[in-house]
Amino acid sequence: MMLSPLLRFRVGTLLVRRWASSATGAMNNQAIPYAKIQLKKPEGEEGYFDYSRNPSRDPKWKGPVPQEGNFPVTFLTRRLGHAYEIYPLFFLMSFVIVSICTICWWSFGKVEVWLDRSQKLPPLDWERIHDNYWKFHTLAYDPEGKTRRRCEIMEVLEDEMADAAKKRGTR
Repeated sequence: MMLSPLLRFRVGTLLVRRWASSATGAMNNQAIPYAKIQLKKPEGEEGYFDYSRNPSRDPKWKGPVPQEGNFPVTFLTRRLGHAYEIYPLFFLMSFVIVSICTICWWSFGKVEVWLDRSQKLPPLDWERIHDNYWKFHTLAYDPEGKTRRRCEIMEVLEDEMADAAKKRGTR
């Protein structure tokens, strides 16, 4: 398959540009590339003017990145060796995040949360929870397991109420 002359020219210029940019660009240099146009220091002023390119977010750059703190994690943790006063804040934030995740996980184990909509009966319907109602989360702290026991008297009463509702036609 032959390429048209115009297409060959475009492909050739694209390849030449890519080769030139990679041959002279930041991929092969280890020093920070300095800006070609430097601002001159005003007369009588002391100090140092030296502008260079900041390659810290350049994916082609393979040398050492001069700036830390471009991302949230490095921004928050780059001075941890010196800033001991923020250790309690990190502890507090991690405690809050773990607590929120634990509470969310525990809450979805309750019977009131209806995630599975494939069934027509709601989660609190007796016919649906008759066999496992005592297994659902009720209290966050129940070391003796008092809320995790079957209540046979209540089961008999609920069965009679469900039968009566079916006879009345409200079920």
